[in-house]
Amino acid sequence: MATKTILIPTDFCVASLNTLKLALASHIDQPTRVVLIYAEYPDNSITELLFYSAENRIKALVTNEFKEALEIIKNRFEGKLLDISIELLTMNTNGYLNNYLDANKINEIYLPKTYQLKPAKNGFNPLPILKKAKVPVTEIDWGTDYKQSEQEQLIALFI
Repeated sequence: MATKTILIPTDFCVASLNTLKLALASHIDQPTRVVLIYAEYPDNSITELLFYSAENRIKALVTNEFKEALEIIKNRFEGKLLDISIELLTMNTNGYLNNYLDANKINEIYLPKTYQLKPAKNGFNPLPILKKAKVPVTEIDWGTDYKQSEQEQLIALFI
């Protein structure tokens, strides 16, 4: 069976992982690689750009609760989930996105239907551009109360 690669936006809140959980649980029936993206404009200061590292930026944004939630999902979908990577999307143009999708061999994008991403400083909401992508887009309505605490969201991932 062929491997599928999907893209899911995140804001590093545990709640944003509900889209991944439901995509794996009910929409995907083959071995899957997941690319979680966070959308952020790089700082335009020369000093900041000289020392900019996407890897360090991601490490700064990932919380312990988010790490725990990823581990729960990895364990729950062990046979179906091959890999999860987290990457930064740094521009919001169609050309950039389509090149990114090609380079990463993305087959499909899964988006939250009602959850609103909460980007940090310099972050932007990638949903409008992702909805226009050249690959299939599936919106998932998870119907969960995403106003719960991070701890309550962690518990919900077990259900």
